[in-house]
Amino acid sequence: MSIRVKVATTPVELNHVYQLRYQVYAEEYAYMQKNPQRIIMDMFDGMPDSYNIIAYDGETPVGTIRVVIDGALRLPADQMYDFNQYRSQLIEQAQSQGLPIPLLANSGMFAIDARWRNRRDLFRSLFKLSCDIGEARGVTDIITTANIETLALYKRMGLKALGAQIRHEHISVSMVPMHCSMAQITKWAFGGPRTHSKLTELFALCYEYLLVSAGTPIFNATDENPDEAYLISSGAIGITMDTTTMQQDFDLATLTAGELFGESCLIDEQPRKVNATAIVNTDLMVLNKKEFWQKVNQDQSFMKAVLKVMDQKLRDVGRRALIYAHASQEERLQFFLEQLAKTAQPMLKKPHQRVVRMGGHAFSVISGVERDESQAFLEQQAKTGSIGLTENSIVFYSEARS
Repeated sequence: MSIRVKVATTPVELNHVYQLRYQVYAEEYAYMQKNPQRIIMDMFDGMPDSYNIIAYDGETPVGTIRVVIDGALRLPADQMYDFNQYRSQLIEQAQSQGLPIPLLANSGMFAIDARWRNRRDLFRSLFKLSCDIGEARGVTDIITTANIETLALYKRMGLKALGAQIRHEHISVSMVPMHCSMAQITKWAFGGPRTHSKLTELFALCYEYLLVSAGTPIFNATDENPDEAYLISSGAIGITMDTTTMQQDFDLATLTAGELFGESCLIDEQPRKVNATAIVNTDLMVLNKKEFWQKVNQDQSFMKAVLKVMDQKLRDVGRRALIYAHASQEERLQFFLEQLAKTAQPMLKKPHQRVVRMGGHAFSVISGVERDESQAFLEQQAKTGSIGLTENSIVFYSEARS
């Protein structure tokens, strides 16, 4: 199963956004009145600084959220609450610290189809792409008006109430004005302080998110016209090659968070030569070939960045090949544990600890060592106090090795 999260740009995608809002707000909750067009949209949807995000499960639209950057018409939240006093406070605070004037954004029109509301990864990915947009545009603060029934959810995300609840007569619900910094909501969305790579910085606003379940093929060697490269946000991808002499595929590599794959299609017209499959539930950032060349034509430094990543990848492949071919089992396990440590993310409530959402089975697959032996190795490492071990995660207590 895979879910793709992207900025809606085509008329069809935008219509799916408006229809999904209608399905949730008018048909399911009756917050808004039904209409013959069976869509919900407003004047902010036509603004150049509005970004409607849509999530698809296959061809089915399953979630949406809208980000609006502050402008001449202010923000949708300003229509329900007077944020001017708070704006003034933010400006005074920034000036006293010698910082640029704050830029506000509003995140709202959030709707998920009821059948997909148990997908926490979908929920977070909608906000991850929202954060990517906010960071790329230089947003410093988020304001919104939250439905009183979902107030606890917004508080868990880091937003704080700015005043008492107010009655929204148009939709007949009570709302609470709320605020948080861009940094705070990004920290929540990404499960801790976000780490950036050169690629994520250069290609901001170009990525889509792809959420795939364990065992899902990303691409196959039979793909003749590939047009997407992938950066692993979390999880692990197995790269294999079809063989005619063996009954099973030949394992070439196992890639983890921060690694790029499938990038050769960006610069040539050759078909894929390998297969890529998710080993565990994995979040990918997708870079389309058309978007890539639009960036390159604007600035050649984008091409240099990708070539640099490809060069480093070739070096890493060589090192992995030596490990697979000549290292002892203990050395192989230690090598892959160190590789995972480099990709571990700070924990939200314990930032001095870093975590990889990966259990013993996935570690066995990555290292190419039988499950019993790899599990015994991890348990021994846990006894020394260098890692913590749960069924679905590995926690690192010491600094990542470089």
